[in-house]
Amino acid sequence: MRKNLLLQLTIAVFLPSLGAFLLAWVGFCQFEKTMDSLASSYVQNLARGAAARLESARWDLKPDGMWQPRQKYRPGVGIEGFIAEDLPIPGTFAVFDEFGLLLYGSPNAPMMSVLSNQLLTYGVPSKIRGADGNYYTIAFYPVLNKNLFVLAAVSSKELLGPMVTLTTFWPFMVGMLGLIGIFAVFIMWQKVIMPLKDLEEEISLLKWGEDIPQKNAPEAVTELQKLRAAIVTLAHSAIDKAVLNRRYVTDIVKVQEEERSRISREIHDGPLQDVTAVIQRLRLLATDFDSPEKMRQRLTEAENAALAGVREMREVCNNLTPPWLDLGLAQALTELSERQNAQLGIKINLDLHEVRELPNDVTMAFFRVAQEAVNNSANHANANEITISLRDLGSKILLKIEDDGKGFDVPENIAELRVKGHRGLSNMQERMSLVGGKLTVSSSSKGTTIKCEFPLNT
Repeated sequence: MRKNLLLQLTIAVFLPSLGAFLLAWVGFCQFEKTMDSLASSYVQNLARGAAARLESARWDLKPDGMWQPRQKYRPGVGIEGFIAEDLPIPGTFAVFDEFGLLLYGSPNAPMMSVLSNQLLTYGVPSKIRGADGNYYTIAFYPVLNKNLFVLAAVSSKELLGPMVTLTTFWPFMVGMLGLIGIFAVFIMWQKVIMPLKDLEEEISLLKWGEDIPQKNAPEAVTELQKLRAAIVTLAHSAIDKAVLNRRYVTDIVKVQEEERSRISREIHDGPLQDVTAVIQRLRLLATDFDSPEKMRQRLTEAENAALAGVREMREVCNNLTPPWLDLGLAQALTELSERQNAQLGIKINLDLHEVRELPNDVTMAFFRVAQEAVNNSANHANANEITISLRDLGSKILLKIEDDGKGFDVPENIAELRVKGHRGLSNMQERMSLVGGKLTVSSSSKGTTIKCEFPLNT
């Protein structure tokens, strides 16, 4: 389908022009035939009418061989007046005798003599080009019993006037229209079809996420240049997305490794040390069988070490999956603030209101965003005080975390931070997006505010 598109466009433009040209040419040919038929009919009637007038008159042959009406029949009227009388119509007349001698001629009599020398057929009009360059339609009729002949002629210009001018320029106009149509097809081919074909070939060979097409195509029309610019923008976006996807994969692997390292470190520094202490106490116990007091002391120390290991293992489990999430979002945020206050040494103010029960994934998303926001405020913004507020606004749940630390420049697209290696805010935004929520960040030199919104179906 794509391969035939260019041919279809060409045909769609060329066929109307060709059809108009052919229609105009057919119209011109029909018009020429109509004019010829009109001139033929007119000159026949003209010659026939003149011959009839002469037949109805009485003629005498003058001593010089010239014919004229009898004076008593039409006194004072010669042949010229007799024929021309009451005939103010287009056309030219001439009367010849049987030897071809001109008896009467209009002002164009010499021309009529030339036309009379043409091979003519009685009753059949002929179209002849005169010495003046004009075309004449001529016909002749004999005058019965008089040995006279009437020759009538009329030019197309004289008979039809402005219509002849139209027919003269009609082929030129049709030709010009045809040339304009061909030129339009050529321009469309150069400005639209060829640039579109080049763009199609370039895009078909383009590797999205890796290549960028040529930005400019000066020979193309403005719309195709805009289309190419839009495709270039999409290609840049595809490259950015490919880079972002690779960064996502790298981050996933990195986070997994970091989490494994953290869990390994916590187990090594906490429960593993406690288990080692228990083993040491048990070994010492084996050497103190002769002293019950020392045995009780070793057992007590071993028990305390085991309990410490249990607490640390429980803490690791709680960090992985906080059990207080089952108590509700407000209670979970309270527990989080107490623990981070103790761990980070930062003041956390709570303004929490009970909210309706939320799905577990939504509660977890709010909790992790608050946890990450507090860590960022303490570790990166050097904040002294953090305020966490929670509201049920009827149409949505609003969680807001504010700090008084140093601000930063927030990009229009938070995902750009991931490309630069900053995953905190990007992770928070993705968590809210996955559950259908929204995260917005605003920052200034006086601090940073993070708002998390989750719409409710009311």
